[in-house]
Amino acid sequence: MDSSNMSSSSSSPSASCVDDESLASSSTTTTTTTTTAKTTTTTIASSHKVGGMRWPACTLSSYMISSHNMDIVDYHLPPYTDSCLLGLAMIVAFLWLVRRYGPYVFTEAKSPSQRDTDKNPSDRLLTRIHGRWHDLTKFDHPGGPIALSLIHLRDGTALFESHHPLTDRNKLRRVLSRYEVPTTTSGDGVAESSGCMLMDPRDDGLIYDWEGIDDDGFASDLRRLLRDHLESIARDRGITIHRASKATPGRWAMILALMTAFFVTLPRYVRGEWTFLLITPLLAWVTAVNYWHDGLHFSLSHDWRVNAWLPYLFPYYSSPWMWYHEHVIGHHAYPNVEHRDPDLAHAPQLMREHDSIRWRPTHVGQARWHRVLFVWSVALGIGLSLLNDAKANVKLSYNNVVPYMSLSRPRYVAHVLGRLVYVSLMHVWPYLTFPSFWKATLWATLPGIILSVCFMVNTQINHLTNDCAHASNTNFYKHQVMTAQNFGNDSWFCYYFSGGLNYQIEHHLFPTVNHCHLPTLSRGVRMICEKHGVPYHVASGYRDAIGRHVAHTLEMEKRPA
Repeated sequence: MDSSNMSSSSSSPSASCVDDESLASSSTTTTTTTTTAKTTTTTIASSHKVGGMRWPACTLSSYMISSHNMDIVDYHLPPYTDSCLLGLAMIVAFLWLVRRYGPYVFTEAKSPSQRDTDKNPSDRLLTRIHGRWHDLTKFDHPGGPIALSLIHLRDGTALFESHHPLTDRNKLRRVLSRYEVPTTTSGDGVAESSGCMLMDPRDDGLIYDWEGIDDDGFASDLRRLLRDHLESIARDRGITIHRASKATPGRWAMILALMTAFFVTLPRYVRGEWTFLLITPLLAWVTAVNYWHDGLHFSLSHDWRVNAWLPYLFPYYSSPWMWYHEHVIGHHAYPNVEHRDPDLAHAPQLMREHDSIRWRPTHVGQARWHRVLFVWSVALGIGLSLLNDAKANVKLSYNNVVPYMSLSRPRYVAHVLGRLVYVSLMHVWPYLTFPSFWKATLWATLPGIILSVCFMVNTQINHLTNDCAHASNTNFYKHQVMTAQNFGNDSWFCYYFSGGLNYQIEHHLFPTVNHCHLPTLSRGVRMICEKHGVPYHVASGYRDAIGRHVAHTLEMEKRPA
């Protein structure tokens, strides 16, 4: 086709569309057009089938018709167009279903207006904070309903404190006082709140001493440091200080770039190209660790819906709902506290990382490389994602330490379907795709192993060391520092490959602050720790951190005297 003719036709799309329609109305049979250079035979119809879909003729006119010589060419959309369009349609349908029916299935997302305690008494949302019960059923929480659901029928003091470092303390007290449940005095002189009972009586909130926490020097210095840092960002960007604490535009650009890179490699991974058996799982890890963890800590976006739903795009760490219980409710509130932190009780038959775990003969040799590699290879895909999940739903307790409320029938069905989708995407599809059993087995197992090892490397080294594992303090904020370890704070590789988990101390102090802010905050946190005499543990990098963890594992395999 003459390039000049193409230029003239594409510069007038309306004319091209008219020409297309007139051609379609005058002829639906094969038309032979002869030019000075060649003769082209093409079928013209009122619509064209391209990429498996039928399009109106005028929509493709700029590609197909020259207004002068009427040359017609066949245009093919890129491969996988049908799959991409189908995937896009499924995502749109899923978002519509979530928006329309989400709160009735995902009951943790119910807003105050959707809670009807008259028809459904279980819709009442109760929590105990600083020894007093509060009915938050009608409280429209700025951070969204899911954050409130995590403290339902629990002592929510630890999460309340760690999630509100930027809110004025007097304002917090005023808000809580409006929702306080009146107390009555029983016959034996004990003050009681009507209808209020903890899921687990052991969840008494007495691990920490909260007396005078508003005026505590260490906590006040930390809150001041955080506010000063974020106020500067808020002024520069013209936003509120709470919005400034979430992911910056640069962080979002990085997340979207990583997501794009992952999805670009996915077709070649699915086709079975060997190079991508390694590249795609590693990209999946780096992509998810840089946003998934933040989303479930409410630190990715100021919009709770983004934080709640985006993690479902990469659900191969764990069910997001189960992660809230294991990580947010249990581990973050009570790191390394026996019978409170579920991370101390993973696979106790094989590994002993804390004195609270009863010693067994099987713990001998637990620090050997092949034992560690085996446990790290299956811990995520089999342990965290499936076995712990199933046990929690049966026993209504996560690792026997975090109480777990039974799910409604629709919520349970959605949860089980989600786990089945996870198993299908990770382990089943290769056997339906590849003719070779051994290649299918490799594709069904190795990616999960890669993800699991990456996960364990970046989580076990942060708390399970000789310095951190048994440290404790009744001051909540000091306890968060003493039981955590940073690593590789001067390394960009450690930062991006761990998703910022190498700033574990700052993350535990400010869990609702996005990881992109933690490197700057770490310098101030370290100075405050030195001022108040609080140990600040940091390893030089991955090698040093792993060495410290292995030394602790070796120590814990010994039979207690």
